[in-house]
Amino acid sequence: MDSKKVFDIAIIGAGAAGLQLLYEYAQRPSSDAQQILLIDSGNRSEKSWCFWQGDRPIFEDLIEKKWNQLAFIDDRGVEIRSAIDPLHYHYISSERFFTYFFEVFIPANPSITVVRGLAEEVFAGDGNYQITLADGNSFSTSHVFDSRFDAKTIENKSGLFQHFYGKFIRTDSPLFDAQVATLMDFSQQQTDANFSCFHYLLPFSETYALLETTVFSKKAYELAKYQAIWKNYWEAQYGNQTYELLKEEIGTIPMSDASFPLEHHGITRIGTAAGQVKASTGYAFTRMNSDSKNIVENKDRRKPKRFKFYDRLLISIIKHDTDKIPFVMSRLFASVPMNQILRFLDEKSNLFQEIKIFSQLPIRLFLTHAWKHLFSTK
Repeated sequence: MDSKKVFDIAIIGAGAAGLQLLYEYAQRPSSDAQQILLIDSGNRSEKSWCFWQGDRPIFEDLIEKKWNQLAFIDDRGVEIRSAIDPLHYHYISSERFFTYFFEVFIPANPSITVVRGLAEEVFAGDGNYQITLADGNSFSTSHVFDSRFDAKTIENKSGLFQHFYGKFIRTDSPLFDAQVATLMDFSQQQTDANFSCFHYLLPFSETYALLETTVFSKKAYELAKYQAIWKNYWEAQYGNQTYELLKEEIGTIPMSDASFPLEHHGITRIGTAAGQVKASTGYAFTRMNSDSKNIVENKDRRKPKRFKFYDRLLISIIKHDTDKIPFVMSRLFASVPMNQILRFLDEKSNLFQEIKIFSQLPIRLFLTHAWKHLFSTK
C-alpha cells in the first residue's frame, strides 16, 4: 500500500455503525471518486439486531425473520398482544450482516480499502489526519469517522446497564407461536431488589427460538445468576420440555444518560460514541442507519432534547425505584396502543402524543424523578 496515499474518508470500526456509514457513502453517485479506508479491529462478537419498520425496510435481503404481532406479559401473567400494521418487527443476525459486507459488498466496491488492526492514535497534521495503528502502521485521511468509545467513562457517568443472557434453542415438539414476538415478559417473580428482570422471546418457528433473560442493573455482569434465572423461567413456562442448545448470546449495553459530543477536535463520532444507542432501551440499529444517512446527506444529526429528558426519567426510575419497573411497563402497554409505543421509542412521536402517553403512567412517580433531574446535582 502506498504510504503517501491520502484517503478521502477513514472509518474506524467495522461494527453496525461503521459498516452502515460505509454503505451509505458507497451509494452516492460520486462514490467511485472517493477512496475510503475502513479500519477493522476484527471484533466479531455475535449479536442480534432488531428494529421495526414498514414497507421496504433497511437491509431487507438480510432480514431473517419478521413479526407483525408483538406481545407484552405483565407481572400477573396477563398477555397483551397486538398487530403492529403497517410495521413489522425485524431480526438480523450480526453473522449474516458481517458476511454480507465482507464477502459481498466490500469486494464489489474497489474504492474501499480494509485494514485489519487496532487504531491507537488519531491526530491532525499537514491539513489531514494521521491514524496510527497498534502495529505501527499509519494512514492519512481528509476526514475521520470514529466509533471507538471508552466503556469506563460511560460506566462512571451512568452506573446502569442492560445485561442479557440468551439461548438459541431447538425443541422436539412445537412450543412457540412463530407469528408473535414477545418484547417483555415480567411474569417471573422479581428475585433481587437491585435489578429489574424480564424475558424476551423471538420465535423463528414453532420449534426454534431465541429466549433471553434481560436485566437492568447497576451491578457487573453475573453470568451464573442470569443462567439460573433463565432456567427457572424455562421450567415455569415449559415444564420439563427438553431442547437442543444451538448457541448462547451474552452481552451488556450501557444505559448511559451522559452527553455524547458528535465531534471532537474535528473528528466525527459515530455509533455508541455518538450516543446512537438509545439509553432507555438499548435499540441502536436504525438510529445508526438514520445517523449515517444524515452524515452523508450533510443534515442535522441532533435529536430533539425532550427525548433525552424522557430517557433520563426512565433511567432514574430504574436506578432508584427498580421495583416499580414492572408496574410502569404494565401501565404503559395496557393503556397505549403498541404502534404508538413503537413510534415513541423511535422518537418519531409528537409532543401531543407524548403527553397522552405520560398521562396514562403513574404521574406522581414521574414527577418525583423529573424534579430530581431538574433540581438535583447528584
